[in-house]
Amino acid sequence: MFRRTALITAAAAIAAGLALTGCSGSGATSGAGSSSPAAASAPAAPTTASLNTPVKAGSFEYTATGSKDAGTTVGTSPLTQTAQGTFVEVDLSIKNVGNASATFVSNYVKVVDATGKTYDADPTATLYASPNQSAWVAAINPGNSITGPIFFDVPTGTKAVSIQVSGDMFSKGETINLG
Repeated sequence: MFRRTALITAAAAIAAGLALTGCSGSGATSGAGSSSPAAASAPAAPTTASLNTPVKAGSFEYTATGSKDAGTTVGTSPLTQTAQGTFVEVDLSIKNVGNASATFVSNYVKVVDATGKTYDADPTATLYASPNQSAWVAAINPGNSITGPIFFDVPTGTKAVSIQVSGDMFSKGETINLG
């Protein structure tokens, strides 16, 4: 009985492995002289937008209007946040261009430095710095927008060169240059 169960389990594992391998394969053959149609029709690299240029990502249209070093502490006592390094402030307008309500979360925006490192937003600093804004998390109905700063805690001396914006937490999204 145990042997039969072990064989069935092993066969199921092999079948699942083959199915996953088949799903992730490119279908191209390798070897000398072979060519891949997938490589010939690779999508072009996305263009990069700049400040004040709307960029669509998912249901959202992002417009970055500026960025600056915001120092090491944001907010008003008793609601202050101190950075591990320094805060970078990115001013954004986020519009829902979809057909249904969508929830924006500040971590849909990431700062990118000159070396390509990415930094997540600091939702607490964003909330404390702009208590009248809801830019760190907001349900946005179709056609409506929110405007406000989002703050990022980055190492001192970091130069934010761009942001990556996305429509959800699972996609890389689009790039907007900050310079």
